[in-house]
Amino acid sequence: LSCSVEGGGRILHDTQAKTIHIFGFSYGFGLANHRTSQAQCEKTYPDYKVTWSNEGY
Repeated sequence: LSCSVEGGGRILHDTQAKTIHIFGFSYGFGLANHRTSQAQCEKTYPDYKVTWSNEGY
């Protein structure tokens, strides 16, 4: 198994509201492509509203 870190950020997951918000960056790994993370979350949680932003830390 081989993997690489594409960037960092935060994820807020609210199970009651069925929302996921992906945001921010990592000082160590930089900014991730949050659209990629959004697509994966939408596959795993099809009944959730998934949003993202590059703002925040």
